Amino acid sequence: MSAIALVAASLAACGGGGGSPGTVGSGTGSGTGTGTGTGTTLAPKVTLALTDGGGANITSLSGGQSASVKATVLDSAGKPVTGAIVQFTTSDLVVFTPATGSALTDANGVATVSVKPASTTSAGAVAITASSVVAGTTATASYNLSVGAAPLTVGSLSFAQAPTGSLPAFSTLSLNIPVTSGGQPASTVEGLNMTSLCSGDGTATLVAGAFANGVQTATYTNKGCLRVNDTITVTIGNSSQSIQVAVSPANIGSILFSGSSVSGTSIVLRGSGGQGRSEAAQLTFRVVDQNDNGLAGVDVDFAATTYTGGLTVSPRRATTDASGNVMTMVSSGTIPTPVRVTAEASRNGVKISGLSDALTISTGLPIQKAMSMSAEKYNIEGLQYDNETTDITVLLADQYGNPVSDGSTVNFVTEGGAVGSSAQGACLTSNGGCTVSLRSQNFRPLNGRVTVLAYLQGVENFVDSNGDGQYSCSGYTGTTAYRPLVDTCPSGGEPFPTASSGQEGDMGDAFLDTDMNGTYDAAKGDLPFPYNRTSYSSTPDGKWGLNYIRASREITFSGSVATLVRQMCSADGTCRDWLASDGDPLVINGVAGAGCSAQQLRFRLYDVNRNPMPFGTTVSSTDATKLSTSSFVPGTVASTNETGGTIHQATVRPDTECATGSFILRVTTPRGNVTAYTFKSN
Repeated sequence: MSAIALVAASLAACGGGGGSPGTVGSGTGSGTGTGTGTGTTLAPKVTLALTDGGGANITSLSGGQSASVKATVLDSAGKPVTGAIVQFTTSDLVVFTPATGSALTDANGVATVSVKPASTTSAGAVAITASSVVAGTTATASYNLSVGAAPLTVGSLSFAQAPTGSLPAFSTLSLNIPVTSGGQPASTVEGLNMTSLCSGDGTATLVAGAFANGVQTATYTNKGCLRVNDTITVTIGNSSQSIQVAVSPANIGSILFSGSSVSGTSIVLRGSGGQGRSEAAQLTFRVVDQNDNGLAGVDVDFAATTYTGGLTVSPRRATTDASGNVMTMVSSGTIPTPVRVTAEASRNGVKISGLSDALTISTGLPIQKAMSMSAEKYNIEGLQYDNETTDITVLLADQYGNPVSDGSTVNFVTEGGAVGSSAQGACLTSNGGCTVSLRSQNFRPLNGRVTVLAYLQGVENFVDSNGDGQYSCSGYTGTTAYRPLVDTCPSGGEPFPTASSGQEGDMGDAFLDTDMNGTYDAAKGDLPFPYNRTSYSSTPDGKWGLNYIRASREITFSGSVATLVRQMCSADGTCRDWLASDGDPLVINGVAGAGCSAQQLRFRLYDVNRNPMPFGTTVSSTDATKLSTSSFVPGTVASTNETGGTIHQATVRPDTECATGSFILRVTTPRGNVTAYTFKSN
């Protein structure tokens, strides 16, 4: 081997050294490259070191500690490289400053960044790697580092300005929480937990503020704590500190009525409950502070504005729950009356009261005189077509004219078509009313007129002779006060209304009256609905009480072909149907020829059964020659079930030459069926 070769080999051996990445304490590395001559070319080298604030080498970090990571970059000749970029990389257990993890080497070939644990809870082992490119060759080095969780400690708690006496409700305090790490103020704080007895009750809050110079601030707010003294506790890890503060409860701002357990505003007389009617109502109040927050633990006293008929309120005193709610029960007496309940409470020497909404004590049962029944459309195109529909609505009220309680069941029956839903031929009232649908289908009565009966349990009309609001029994001999609808009145009591009053009195059984003549006739298809009897009876029982109250309406299944009957009207405005002796009804006299003038055309429209044409049927004119018409009044068939149909009219006007002419009158049903009549002038 030549001398030159020996020297090259010797230099290669010296330049290839370096520490292993697995060695804790220091790190070295080298780069590789290729030369142009023979032998081996020396590579640049990077070495790593970690030092604390005092310059001592370290192999571990914990908590808020930080360290300097120094990378020394040497060229292939072993000289420091100035201005080289060094890129530091590691795992997410630690973070660099600057965050990019890169720095330039100084005149000594040293690039420095700061490193610290990513959080106070970070723990494990990481490798920090530094790399730099020198003369086209990359040199790297690694350094192994142990990361430990922060040994943070909470110091003595203090208030920025201690309160004088008890802290009033809705007042705040600033709390100082010192935190140290290894005896030094912590640079960051995580995992700090703040609690208090009152905040656990929901009557205080602790909100963290800024952290600086090892001190965490927090704001404590008393939201009306009832404990007199609150204990605030701050913990981090195994370190804990507490401090006490005297607190005052919040003053009562108001007592609000929240609602009632009954739908609507009424309960029924004692002894007449059941069937969806309640004899008692649970009333709820809410006690709140000045900021509308519910106050817990407040004793509230209740009283009724009247105790007429033995009405009761129980309990008379109750305590608010965590949300400030408190409840009492009102139970009806035997006499109808409106009533309110007062709620009263005091705190810190201040007395506040609240008042419930008015509650009505009544029978709450529907009464015959207040039962109303109507149809959305009284004439539907159902004689030839299935599934034409109209809504049937029933409205109910009690003897005081108040809508009955929700959930009253109204049954419907019909002689033709189908009424109700697949679930039931009934509906449940809401706000005193309910609606079902009647649809056209078989059976279709020959006259096209369908009766719908609605019935339900209610009370018969009576005359309140003594004005006490309830039915009074004159011959009752029971051991307790007479209870309407519960006790039998053997000798009768207050009278039933007479026919002249427009009200029904004592009623027999309900029945579906197919011809609406008011007389039950089974042979005609009338259907009976006896109340508490096995067979129908038209004879009233002579006693006031529960019965099937009822109402009926006729709906026409109208045909689709119109019949037009012209009207003959006299000078005094009276009109009659056209007679054969009146001439051709399709010829309009006086609208053509000498002295021609506008003429009124008035006519009646009905279907094959002399029922009205279907609701929504339109009347119009087309194809007019030498004549013109005004709009027809009415131009649309209204909702009606009147036998004989509907009357319509229009003005027929001549042209300027009084020439004879014609026009077509078209009657068009909602289904698009057209019946046409051609009118002409003389």
